[in-house]
Formats: sequence, C-alpha cells, structure tokens
Amino acid sequence: MNFDASDNFALQLDSHDELASFRSQFIVTDPDLIYLDGNSLGRLPRAVIERMQTAVEDEWGRDLIRGWNQNWWGAPARVGEKIALLVGAGPGQVIVSDSTSVNLFKLTMAALALRPGRTRIVSDALNFPSDLYILQGCAKLLGGRHEIRLIGSADGGITPNLTDLEASIDENTSLVTLSHVTFKSGYLY
Repeated sequence: MNFDASDNFALQLDSHDELASFRSQFIVTDPDLIYLDGNSLGRLPRAVIERMQTAVEDEWGRDLIRGWNQNWWGAPARVGEKIALLVGAGPGQVIVSDSTSVNLFKLTMAALALRPGRTRIVSDALNFPSDLYILQGCAKLLGGRHEIRLIGSADGGITPNLTDLEASIDENTSLVTLSHVTFKSGYLY
C-alpha cells in the first residue's frame, strides 16, 4: 500500500480501521476536533459516568466506612496486574498509585532527607513544568538550602546538554530527576 497525505487517503484508512468502533465508547461533543491530549485529560469514557455514580452513591454514600471491607486496599495491586499484561511487565511489577506529581513530591522529599548534607538537585530545562514546580516547592519546604540546577539544551530546545548534565552531578548532588522522554521536544534519554 502506498501512503499519501491526502484527506481522501486518511478517510479510506479510517473506513477500514478495526478500532473505529471504540470511538462510540467515549463522549465526543465535537466530531471534527482532532484531540491528541489523551495523556493529560483524555476523552471521557461513557462507562466512567455510570461507574462514578456507583462509587459516589453506593460505595461511598451507602457503604460509608464499610466500603473498605470490599478490598479497596487491594485495588492498586489488582489493577496493576492488569496493566502489567498490557505493558509486558511481570507479576508484581506494576502498581497503580498516586499521580506522577504526588509520587515525584514524595520521592524528592525522601531523597533530600536521605542525604541532608547534599544540596544540589539536577534536572533539565526541557522537563514538564509541574515537575520543576515540585522541585522548587520541595527546596522551599526544606528552608531554601538546596540549589536547583537546570541543564539547558545543546541545540535550541531539542536535546539536553549531556556534557553539562554529567558535569553537574558530583558529591554534592542529592537528586537527579529527568523524564525518560522530554516534555518539550520528545527527546528520549
């Protein structure tokens, strides 16, 4: 099959797409909108509306504290096992937990407390903004004695300057936090 960038070719591919029926499982208020921000706040699955209603009215509203007896505590591991199958991980390797931001906060505070004499936090300027805000907030919570060193780009915003990154890590470094894929450019470490 020869690919081209025409609308007609895209429509032809869409007409044979085996996954097209999944679109009906989501709330789509503007069918002409091409929405690609599924990582941040994706389209609402229709099933979530009923599930949320059950969670609020029954599991919280009716069951109250007794809801914990329904093995809520085990949900992170149970859901993690299902996700593990999707991502090729082994049993016990995936768990569903707090948001990325909450986990980064907890990790940062723990890392900085582990080596209180070390005062440098290293990240890169291509990192997701909220990650950098968390680092700043943690440094402030700990009295402002930590230096946050952001590594710039080697080529105008695409690639982190790896030479500067390496040079910034020394015996005074308490934490290095980088995204596996940079937010601003998609660079893969």
